[in-house]
Amino acid sequence: MKIAIIGGGPRGLGALERIIEWARNEQSVQITMFDPYGPGGKVWRDQSVLLMMNSVVSQVTLFTDESLSTSGPVVKGPNLYEWIKQEALEFIQKQPTENQELLIKECEDLGPDDHCSRALYGFYQQWFYAYLQTRMTDQTSVKFFKNTVRAVKKQNTAFQVYTKALEITVDKVILAVGHQEIEMSSQEKKLAAYASEHRLYYATPKNAADAPLQALKDQAPVIIKGLGLVFFDYLALLTRGRGGHFQERAGKLVYQPSGKEPKIIAGSRRGIPYHARGRNQKAYGEEYRPHFLKEKNLNKFKRKEKLTAQQFFQLLQKEVELAYYTALIKEHYPSIDAGRFTEMFVRTKGAQSTLQKFGIKKDEYWDWAIVQHPQQTFNHPESLLDYLAWDYTSAKKGNLDGPFAAALDSLKDLRDEVRFMLDHELFTDDEAKEWLWDWFTPLNAFLSIGPPLERIAELKALIEAGVVTILQEDMNVLTENGTFIAFSQKEPTKKYAAHFLIEARLPKVANQFSLNPLIQQLLQSGLAVSHQLTLSSGEKFFTGALMIDRKNNQMIDASGEIVEGLFCYGIPTEGLNWLTATTARPGTDPRNMREADVIAATIFND
Repeated sequence: MKIAIIGGGPRGLGALERIIEWARNEQSVQITMFDPYGPGGKVWRDQSVLLMMNSVVSQVTLFTDESLSTSGPVVKGPNLYEWIKQEALEFIQKQPTENQELLIKECEDLGPDDHCSRALYGFYQQWFYAYLQTRMTDQTSVKFFKNTVRAVKKQNTAFQVYTKALEITVDKVILAVGHQEIEMSSQEKKLAAYASEHRLYYATPKNAADAPLQALKDQAPVIIKGLGLVFFDYLALLTRGRGGHFQERAGKLVYQPSGKEPKIIAGSRRGIPYHARGRNQKAYGEEYRPHFLKEKNLNKFKRKEKLTAQQFFQLLQKEVELAYYTALIKEHYPSIDAGRFTEMFVRTKGAQSTLQKFGIKKDEYWDWAIVQHPQQTFNHPESLLDYLAWDYTSAKKGNLDGPFAAALDSLKDLRDEVRFMLDHELFTDDEAKEWLWDWFTPLNAFLSIGPPLERIAELKALIEAGVVTILQEDMNVLTENGTFIAFSQKEPTKKYAAHFLIEARLPKVANQFSLNPLIQQLLQSGLAVSHQLTLSSGEKFFTGALMIDRKNNQMIDASGEIVEGLFCYGIPTEGLNWLTATTARPGTDPRNMREADVIAATIFND
């Protein structure tokens, strides 16, 4: 059997590992992998060590473990932290990287609950690929080509895979690519055209590592749109990356500029950055266990089909509240019997009478209005520094001990409950758009997919040093007099002009607009089709995903038929699936490992 895997990042490598382990009793299996950046892929390539992973190193793995709920073989190995302490130094010393000394020091300094550089995670993936060579039998082989696949064509029951330099025939194809460049929106095209006309700098949505930042002049104003994860990457590259440094002075973090930084003017719709990730206190496999959305309850909803999306998310909100109050009782109300409180909270569905009965102070009640719109509770920018200090302190308490951090971290542990609703199509198309994609997904990102907590402390120090200015909510960017003009709708007269504008976000998943030649060819040939929702208004809403069979991730073609042997999983399915870019966490039966295992099972049980 011949198998092609397109994409060399964590999902491509995960598929490779599963195939190798499933293939042990096969006569002959030849695997060919493709990724122009080699094992690890583009996002995790060797790059500035200032760019950090967003998960702590003890919560990242490429190996299966006993929590795997699908039928494949379990083959344990070191998680990222264990690899760093056991294998990394010897491996990195053999690699031709300019960052060798910095990476070695990073390995020596890292603890299990720290965040490492993306480059270091990339080397973990390279080591993993080398390790997989030792797992292959004499009947199994793998070749890796640093080429871009430009087309996959069906030929009877086989597939032709094309690069510029190569053409191979295989029996099965697994598409495991990451984020793709997409066509610019109409607004982005206007800004790009204006920048070209007036010789300005405009960076479209992309990974910060891919932006040519050397063009940004020292001390020149630069406008950054977006206050999410990519914003913090740009901050690191434009400050510490230009020779500035942070230091502690009397217990306070202070930024010492180099003078080479630009003057950063940043903003977003909310006007405040994503919340800091809580300091990790959770052990191997430790997660918030749901009370309202238990598996038996979800199966009951599935059988009766009477739960609306609004009702589901109300129950999910109650889970978050319970995580908050559990930690709050531990911190402020040690005399309260936590078990009795939980029992009554669940029975009354978090009724305010329960809080009153147990003597919870009103000013400590969880308030979703404030959680969703915290910018409306303080005078920006005077109180922004206080807000950032509070966010940092709340996160530092930890995701078990800190009430707010525990609540936000519970959202990470409740992802499979949301996915259950999608997998079993328990949302109507209207509900999926309104409640999941338009409301909950951006809120979830703001609350639980934020930066490491030290990034919030650094932002506060940069504001105090005069390097960064954060606009109030509802940021807008106009073009005027040969420059870009940024301002907040709340303060329309307070304007900032700049020759440099950066869109600080990744391209959204929108395969119908992809610039990847393979995605374009699959859609044009009809081997793939875009997933869409049919709304009650009659409107068709493209989610951005490629259509797949949910049972085993085989792709669906333009005629609605399953393409036997052509698989796709991970980021290209975002919109049909949810939060497909997450890393695999040890001991939690991670979804991407289950999907890879089912793909391998389908291939070998065919």
